[in-house]
Amino acid sequence: MQGWLIAFISIVLLFVIFFGLLVVFKFLSPKEYYKEKFDLYECGYPMLSELRHFNIRFYIIAILFTLFDIEAIFMYPWAVDFKSLGVLGVIEMGLFVVMVFVGWIYAYKKGALEWE
Repeated sequence: MQGWLIAFISIVLLFVIFFGLLVVFKFLSPKEYYKEKFDLYECGYPMLSELRHFNIRFYIIAILFTLFDIEAIFMYPWAVDFKSLGVLGVIEMGLFVVMVFVGWIYAYKKGALEWE
């Protein structure tokens, strides 16, 4: 019971400090508003006022990279604990690799990996 009391006091203290700092910074922050403060700004260069259109391939490549990166993240713990998983672990990982490979073939057939 003693551990829960300490955890509860810590959480209450966290919220008190958080909201206290929000109130303090709200009153102490400068209230000057000027145009440059609200302009779009990215990577050190002011952006144009119109929206820029990016090729959809950037997003497709990013999604595919994330998909295959997460695949590698799932394979690492399996490889570390390979001996204790036995035959069932090998079968499960084989099915996982087959599903990811089918996804890769689908992306290849759709032309998602070709850059034009």
